[in-house]
Amino acid sequence: MNIRKLSLSFLGILVFTSSVVAQVQPAISKVNVPPAADRQPLSLSVDLSRTTDVRKVVIWYRSFGESEFKELEMLLAGRNASVTLPAEVVLPPYIEYFIEATLESGSETYPLENPRANPLQISVKQADPKDEEIRILSPEPGETSAAEDFVVAVSLYFASDNVDRTKTRIILDGFDVSKDAILSEDVILYNPKNFNRPLNLGAHFLKVELRDSTGATYHSREITFNLSTAIAIAEEKARLRAIGNGQLEFRNENLSAGGTTYLRGDFRVDGTYSILNGGASVHVDNQEKSERQPQNRFLGYLETSFLRLQVGDAFPRFPSYIVSGKRVRGVSGNLMLGIFNVDASFGQTERFIEGQYDSTHVFPDSSAADARPSNTIQTDRNNYFKYDFFTRGTYTRNFLAVRPSFGSGENYQLGFTYMKAKDDIPSIKYGTRPAENLVVGSDLLLAADDQRLKFETQLSLALTNEDISGGNFTEAEKDSVTASSGISKTQLNLAEKIITVNENLFPTNPVSTGLPGVAGEAALTLNYLNNFLRAVAYHRGAAYKSFGNEFLQTDIRGFQVSDYIRLFSNRLLTSLSFEQKSDNTADTKEVTTKYVNFNGSLSVNPGVNLPTFQLGYGQFGRTAGLDQGTRNAVTNRPDSATVSSSADEKTSRYLVAASYDFTSGIRHLASVSFSLADRKDNTYKKQNQQNMFLQTSVTSNFTSMPLQTIVSILYSKNTNDRQTFYTDSVKFNQDSALARTEFNYTMVTVGGTLRMLNDDLRLVATVSPAFGAFNRVNFQFGADYTYAQRHNFLFQADYIQNAGLGDDTIISLIYRFNF
Repeated sequence: MNIRKLSLSFLGILVFTSSVVAQVQPAISKVNVPPAADRQPLSLSVDLSRTTDVRKVVIWYRSFGESEFKELEMLLAGRNASVTLPAEVVLPPYIEYFIEATLESGSETYPLENPRANPLQISVKQADPKDEEIRILSPEPGETSAAEDFVVAVSLYFASDNVDRTKTRIILDGFDVSKDAILSEDVILYNPKNFNRPLNLGAHFLKVELRDSTGATYHSREITFNLSTAIAIAEEKARLRAIGNGQLEFRNENLSAGGTTYLRGDFRVDGTYSILNGGASVHVDNQEKSERQPQNRFLGYLETSFLRLQVGDAFPRFPSYIVSGKRVRGVSGNLMLGIFNVDASFGQTERFIEGQYDSTHVFPDSSAADARPSNTIQTDRNNYFKYDFFTRGTYTRNFLAVRPSFGSGENYQLGFTYMKAKDDIPSIKYGTRPAENLVVGSDLLLAADDQRLKFETQLSLALTNEDISGGNFTEAEKDSVTASSGISKTQLNLAEKIITVNENLFPTNPVSTGLPGVAGEAALTLNYLNNFLRAVAYHRGAAYKSFGNEFLQTDIRGFQVSDYIRLFSNRLLTSLSFEQKSDNTADTKEVTTKYVNFNGSLSVNPGVNLPTFQLGYGQFGRTAGLDQGTRNAVTNRPDSATVSSSADEKTSRYLVAASYDFTSGIRHLASVSFSLADRKDNTYKKQNQQNMFLQTSVTSNFTSMPLQTIVSILYSKNTNDRQTFYTDSVKFNQDSALARTEFNYTMVTVGGTLRMLNDDLRLVATVSPAFGAFNRVNFQFGADYTYAQRHNFLFQADYIQNAGLGDDTIISLIYRFNF
């Protein structure tokens, strides 16, 4: 085919234009999600349409059956933000999530409207449980073994009773060597040296095939491995080996709101020497500024089989109620001896940002000092009542967490955690209310039968002082506290050794009624008979707070039960969950809010060359727990604080999704998904809400030409109702007219990728118009060229046509290399 004609045809995609009227351009343009596998880390990224006003990007996520979202900060690098979800949260049938970007002028979410009620979903592919029935003990997948000591060892201890172990086939490099293998109880052994079958050095392939009593194939598992000599392996371990990669980026954004040039660099190196592994990574950014939290990031690590040490920006892992997703700049380490272990992290979670003196305001009030605003500072020592204003800064927050534990975590582990976070008062001059937080806790894991049966629990206690600027109580204040509360001065003196004790410390008694300073949960997991059953009970006190996990919902208690059922050789997957919870744990509120949530999902995977389907339904209820008489009042009038703070609503969620990989002349991958969240508010407010999200796409791979195209359509319809109540005497006891607002938009994407020069060069072109609540047309062109496999050059240009606003242009050039 004439490449010139093909290129012209391909670039003709850009002719597609649209005349639209625009309001605002969202900062988040696209989320890139790869296929997700059961209990495997999941890396995903976000494409940003601009970064001039983007300060932070986070992902809020939750596994199936959970009602609360957890938060992870994403790493910003150019027009991309990336994050890796930990393996333990990547569970079938799906993960729900939404993205939030913190902007200079506020925040933005993706999806734009009501993402908590109608989040996006990532389907998680179920791992075949039959894989667990074949345990390849030697060699390990991807391992390089010494040819002199090579032996195949396979355990069938966990194989089903339907398997005839004597019919198991061992296939090595395509040759069936089963007749030479020895079956001893539940272990199969094969040594090629005993049968004069030497194996060449290099890559090899091993397949283990189970068969039932009829001889039919039950299941198989395949791995690859390498063979070398013992001397070569020893020499390789003794030799320093290192690999590295890097990226340099130049980007210029010329937006209607202003222009900015970005220069960023990322470098990473990893090495191995004998039993040591180590490496370092650095991210540098010309947007590093003293008035922001760090944009430059660095991390170095050194590890052996039993010790890991990290220096720089790390994300240490501790029990989730104490530390979760918190970046610590400092030193983190893990000692892993099995019988005894220690996890520790010391550093800073916040960098100081000095407040700014405001010379335009003075506070010369001669009234009581207690009446002055908190963001003032005394500037005239001779005039007690003369103060100047300032904008509050951010204190350096020092952080320390230590967790000794006993047991390897395979069948047993008992841990104890101490965490302390404290603002450094001298770190800034213009600041108010420096805080301090102390959390101690314990966690326990018990497991059996290869963790098919697992019990986990964690319990922690927290104290927080919201203003330590005044220091501890004076002796006179201690006498007053002792006289009024019965707490002895000795107890106060002991408490001062671990946290600042003054009138801002709370809770004063963390284990009083309702356990206000206590948080804990217990979880039981059973993985038997094609069921993955999990039950969780939890309590988080109203005053519980951890600076290591500041997004944990508190003042809540309840339980949750979920089951994931596999049927018909995993072709039919059913998930069910039920949760009931309530707040007012200390019984201090006039109204207790109760939540009842149900979730159900059905996934159908008929087999190769057939489409897959997913159906889902959920119902989420929230009530204020009022009696029927008061509930009737809620429906008719807001005449008390009790009634106006009440709630009686139910949200129903529906999901239909399908995907089909088929060939019709060329290969296509078609997908469609529909989700609807419908909230009904039964109170007088009538704050009904409906969010509908429809997305469909077709990706086509041409066989007659090196071209891939994609066409996608996204439609979102969002309505919000509110019905207020007239309280004047004329219209008393009558509802006002229903007020409704809508936020609807449509996005169309048409694009393609043309591969040239033996795939070393790829040309990409996309046009994406948006209509409705925000209107724009985004034209994008890019070229990706790889040279000598070690160097990659990426050019990307965006032209965004905004009617009603100035147009935007974004140009970036990225150079990637590895060594």
